[in-house]
Amino acid sequence: MKIYFIKASTGSDYSKYKAETGGPPQNIFAAAAATPKQYQVEMADETIGMKTNFDSDADLIVIFASTPDAYRAYEISQTFVDKSKTVILGGLHTMFNQDEASKYCHALIIGEIENYWETLLEDFQQGMLKDIYQSQAPLDLSRLNPYPTDLISPKTYNYTWSVVVTRGCPFKCDFCLVHQFFNKFQMRPIENIVEELKHLKSLGIKWVELHSDNLTHNRDYALELFKAIAPLGLKFYGETTVLIARDEELLQAAKNAGVKALLLGIETPSVEALKAQKKGFVKPEKMQSYMEIIRKYDIEIWGDFLFGFDEHTSTIFQETVDFVKEIKVDKVIPHFMIPFPGSETFKKLDKENRILTKDWSQYDGSHAVYQPKNMSTAELEEGVYWVWTKTASFMEKLRYSF
Repeated sequence: MKIYFIKASTGSDYSKYKAETGGPPQNIFAAAAATPKQYQVEMADETIGMKTNFDSDADLIVIFASTPDAYRAYEISQTFVDKSKTVILGGLHTMFNQDEASKYCHALIIGEIENYWETLLEDFQQGMLKDIYQSQAPLDLSRLNPYPTDLISPKTYNYTWSVVVTRGCPFKCDFCLVHQFFNKFQMRPIENIVEELKHLKSLGIKWVELHSDNLTHNRDYALELFKAIAPLGLKFYGETTVLIARDEELLQAAKNAGVKALLLGIETPSVEALKAQKKGFVKPEKMQSYMEIIRKYDIEIWGDFLFGFDEHTSTIFQETVDFVKEIKVDKVIPHFMIPFPGSETFKKLDKENRILTKDWSQYDGSHAVYQPKNMSTAELEEGVYWVWTKTASFMEKLRYSF
C-alpha cells in the first residue's frame, strides 16, 4: 500500500513567510514519520515549488493546508477523487472548518496524527474508513519519530532542517490557533533530539530549526537542551519570547550551543494592543535594552510585527519603523494580524460584522479581510507594505519580487 502526503500551497505571502521562518513543514513530515515501515510513502511540498503528481499510483492521498491554501487543497482533492482515489484532508483550516472540508474528501484528520494514524490505516485497508479521526489527548513526545530525510532531500531545503523540540504554547493569544491545536505544552526527551541531530549532521545539514513555539519557556529544559547539543557543532535558530533577555546564563548556553538567530514575537510598540492580546510581558520601553543584551551573545534578532489590532491607528506604521530603528532588530517580519477561522479574534470580528470576506484565498497576509477599528482597509494594506519597504533587506526585496 502506498500513501501520498501533499502540502498544498498557492504560493501566497503567508506561505513564503512560513517557509522562510521554518524548516520542512511539520504536518506532512510528522505524518510520514508516523507511518509504519511496511507502507510506501511519497511526498510533495508545494511551499517550495514541488509539483503535485496527479498521476501518482498511491492508494491513499493525504493533503494538508493552511487557510489561504484551502482552495488549492480542495482542488487537489477533487482531482484525485475524480480519479477514484481515497482522499483525506488535515491541517489547521480543516480542524476549524470541518463541514466545509468534508465536502471534498472521504475523511478528516484532526489534531496530532500520531495518536490515531495506524488505526486509520488499518481501517482503510479493511474498507472501514471513518469520516473523522481526532486526537483526544496530547501525544507523549517520547513516541515521536524523527522526520524522514529520504523522501524529500535536505538539499531541496538548502540543507536547512527542522527538529521537533516542543509542541504547544503556554500563551493563549487571541489571534493564534496553536494552543487550540496542541492543547498542552509538551517537551520532547532531549536524548531523542540529540540522536536525530547527529543523523542530520552526518547528512551535511548545517542549519537546524529547533521547532518550538516557545523554545525557552521551561528554563531548566532549555538549559539542558543547549548543553546537550553544544558538542554537535551545528547552527541553530528557534522561536521564543523577549524574556530570554532577562536570563544571561540561558543566553550564554544558547550561544555555546550554536544558536545563531531567534525569532521573537515583538508584535507591536503599542502597549494597549499588547495588553489586549495577553502579551503584557512584552514591554516596549525595555525592548532596546533587551535587544542589546541578546546581541552581546552574537545572536541575530528576527522580530515578528503584527498590524491591524483594534488599538492601532494609521500612525502605527511610522511608529513601528521608528521603533525598529531604535531597538535595532536584525530582520523585520511585518504582516497583518490575520483572523484565521477558529481563533478568538475571528469569532469576535465575525460577531461584530467586521469580517469582510470568507474567501479563504484572501487570508494570505496581503489582504485586509476585516474592517480595522481605527483605519481603512487601504490604510492597513498600504501601511504594512510601506513598513516592509522601509525595513526589508535588498535580498528580501529581490526574493519577493519574483
